[in-house]
Amino acid sequence: MKSFYSIIRFVNNPLSKENLAIGMIVISEGKVFYKFSKDKINLVNKINSSSSSLLEYTIDKVSSFIDIQLKEEVSLFSREISVNLEYLNRLSIYNNGFLQFDKPSVINMAFDTSKFHNFFGKYIELNLREPKKAIIDRTFKRTIEDVFRKPLLNVIDINYKVKKEQIPGLFFDYTLDGIGVNGSVYTVKSIDLNSEKPIDNFRRDISELESLNYRMDLFSKENNLDSDKNNHYLVIDPYTGSKSSYHQLYNILMEQNDEDYPYSVINTNVLPQVTKEIMDSQSIIKFSEYLETL
Repeated sequence: MKSFYSIIRFVNNPLSKENLAIGMIVISEGKVFYKFSKDKINLVNKINSSSSSLLEYTIDKVSSFIDIQLKEEVSLFSREISVNLEYLNRLSIYNNGFLQFDKPSVINMAFDTSKFHNFFGKYIELNLREPKKAIIDRTFKRTIEDVFRKPLLNVIDINYKVKKEQIPGLFFDYTLDGIGVNGSVYTVKSIDLNSEKPIDNFRRDISELESLNYRMDLFSKENNLDSDKNNHYLVIDPYTGSKSSYHQLYNILMEQNDEDYPYSVINTNVLPQVTKEIMDSQSIIKFSEYLETL
């Protein structure tokens, strides 16, 4: 059984004939099926908001014509293929400048409601797909939380922002995962390369950490703490992605000599040992509590 269809288009620019298919009408076995795409109409309103009201009015008029007149006439001449074709030809001649019907095309299949909606969905609808959300590996963050922050929550300052006015010569605020005092200073900073934040963010974090630890050691000397026994840790796990700059940064950190840098680089496998070392320390207090004694 032959069926006939016509695409309904919104013509955004008559000169360039720029257009968007927003609907479809099909005549099949004496029945008329038609539909307009809501998503396409919303897109038209964004492209050409000045035509939105007129477009809505025209679609209503076309829909009324199809429902009230065309469906009835087609049903009377359902056996006359040439007559059905003529109805679509008449529609294709009609246009008001921005809503136009294509000349009818023939397709060798019979339509029912289900087949029409499937056909319409395949060829007219936008078929927008939700972008796949990147799978973020939160193992690193969970490990820091479980093996360091939670066990030491009431022992040292956790997720503590060292403010520039607290440390002489420090020109910025800086947040550490943990900081405590026991005759010397313990600091821990974790950086998750696999979160793939901009590489410059990681470089800045590391550079500021070096400056902070240097100033913290000077602060310790000035306040009769044993700065030589200060323990500064940078926790970082291997980068598992594909960006060469991230691999390069990780390799640089792993190749550096602890004696040349004001912190020790460790991974999350070693972190539980650091947690135990801090917990086993005698009379360790929070850094914020130590500041109150000065």
